[in-house]
Amino acid sequence: MTQQKRPNFIVFMTDQQRADHLGCYGNPIVRTPHIDSLAATGTRFDQFYVTTPICQPNRAALMTGQMTSVNGCRQNGIPMGLDSTTYADVLRAAGYRTALVGKAHFQNVTDIPTPPRNPTGQGAELPDSVMLALRTQRAGPDYRREVRASWAKNPDQTLPLPYYGFDHVRLCIGHGDQVEGHYSGWLRDHLHGAPDPRGRANAVDGADAQPQIWRTALPEALYPTAYIQDEATAFLEQADDAPFLLVVSFPDPHHPFTPPGKYFDMYDPADMPLPPSFENKTRDRNDLPAEMLEAYAIGDAQPDAYWPFHPDAEHMRRMLALNYGSISMVDDAVGKIMETLTAKGLNNETVICFMSDHGDYMGDHGTVLKHGVHSEGAIRVPFIWRDPAMPPGKTTTLQGSAIDFAPTILQRAGLKVPVGMQGGDLFDAARGNVPVLIEDPGMGVYRDPDARTSIRTLVHDGWRLSIFEQSSLGELYDLTADPHEVNNLWASPDSAVLGKKADMLFLLAQTQLAFRDRSILATNQA
Repeated sequence: MTQQKRPNFIVFMTDQQRADHLGCYGNPIVRTPHIDSLAATGTRFDQFYVTTPICQPNRAALMTGQMTSVNGCRQNGIPMGLDSTTYADVLRAAGYRTALVGKAHFQNVTDIPTPPRNPTGQGAELPDSVMLALRTQRAGPDYRREVRASWAKNPDQTLPLPYYGFDHVRLCIGHGDQVEGHYSGWLRDHLHGAPDPRGRANAVDGADAQPQIWRTALPEALYPTAYIQDEATAFLEQADDAPFLLVVSFPDPHHPFTPPGKYFDMYDPADMPLPPSFENKTRDRNDLPAEMLEAYAIGDAQPDAYWPFHPDAEHMRRMLALNYGSISMVDDAVGKIMETLTAKGLNNETVICFMSDHGDYMGDHGTVLKHGVHSEGAIRVPFIWRDPAMPPGKTTTLQGSAIDFAPTILQRAGLKVPVGMQGGDLFDAARGNVPVLIEDPGMGVYRDPDARTSIRTLVHDGWRLSIFEQSSLGELYDLTADPHEVNNLWASPDSAVLGKKADMLFLLAQTQLAFRDRSILATNQA
C-alpha cells in the first residue's frame, strides 16, 4: 500500500490583530479578500482565544502547546527554554522541512534590564548559585539571539540552527518601520548605500505625526511586510517532494502604525466608526484594582510607549485607519504567497492557517494597545484553518485556545502529541466545548518581578470571568447580552448572576487543576 503523503503547512501569523479586524469576521470596512478567501474555503473559528494577551508568552504557548505557567515564559522578558519541545521540532523529526520567516519573539528582543529579584528572609549572604530555586536560568549568549540592537549593529550575524525546530530562519525583530534582524542586511543591500529612511526622525511629514503614528519614508517594496513576502515565496520556489512547514510571521499591524505608501492613505479616518464602548473609559472605572489601572495611567503619560492609553476620538480614528492599512498590506502579501503556492501545484497538498498572537483594544473602552483588562478585543483573535481534506465554508463557535494549535497541527500531520503538551486537537469530534483559561502576570511585574498583580480569566459558553490577585474585585460579563462589556456583573446581587458567578469560579478552579504541570515524567514508582 502506498503511504499517503503528509500535508504541507503554511502558518500565517500577524502581530496584535483582533478577530473583528478582518472582512470574514464581519468587519465592513477593512479590505482583506485573500484572507477572506481562506475562510470561505476553510473553517473559521469564531471563539479562538489567547493563553495570555502578551506577545512573547503567547507565542511560546503556540509553539509548545503549554500554558505559560508550565513552559515558564509567563511574561515578556522570559525566553522560551531551549530545552522546549515545539511542534516544529516534532515535524522536523518526522522529515518536514521547517522554515520561519518574519517575527519569532521566542527570546528577548531588548537589552532593557529588569529589576533584581532578591532572596527573602533574614540570614547570611550566600553565592548566587544557591540563591535561585531553579539553578538553570534562561540567560547568557544562547538566549540573546533576537536582541534587536545587536542585529542593528551586526546584520550579518548567523543564527545557530535548528532554532526551536526551524532549519531555515529569516528574522524580523521590531514593529512598524523599525525592524531589524536578517531584514537589516537585506534592507542595507537594497538601499545601495542610501541613508536609512526609517523612523519618526525621517518621516515624510513630521507635522503629520502623533503618538504611535508617522508617515514612513520607507517605500512599500522595502517595508518588512514586502521582505517577508519575498522570503516566503523564495522558500516555496525551492519546495521539493519533502513535506514542509512554513511560518510566515508579520510584525504588523502592531503599533507604531506606519504602513508605507498607498497603505497609509488607503482608509479615511473620517470613515472609522468608534467602538460603542469608546466613551466608557477604563480610567474612570471604580471596580478595578489600582494596580490594574496603573498601566493606563502610565500609558496616558507616555502614549508613545507600550502601555494602553486613552486617545481622543480623532487620534483613535487615525490609528484605526492605519491599522486597517497595515492589515490590507498583509492581505496583499498573503495573496502573493498563495499565488506562488498555486503556481507550484501545491495548493491542494497544503493546509493553511491564519492567526494572530493577541489582539488590541483599538478603541474599546476608550483605549488602545494592550496590557490591562482582558476584554474581547485583546483576548479573542482570528483563527482560520483551510484544509483541502475538509469541507469548505464552515464557521464554528467551539472554543479554542493558543495551546490547542500545536496538538492540532501535529494530529493533522499524522503524528502523536508529545507528553506534556496540554492542548487538544481542535478537530477531535469528542472534544466538546473546552473552557479557555487565560494567565497574565499583570503590569506590576515590569516594575517589581515579585509583584502580586496576576490576573486569571475564564471564558466559557458566552461568559467571561476575571479575578485579580490580592483583590476582592473581579469581572463577570454576559458576552451574549453585553458584547461590548460595559456592565460588570461581579457585584450584582441578582440570584441568577450569583449562581453563574459561583459556577464560573468553580470551573476556573477545575480548569486550573486540569492544566497542572505534568511535563516532567516520573522515572520510578518510588
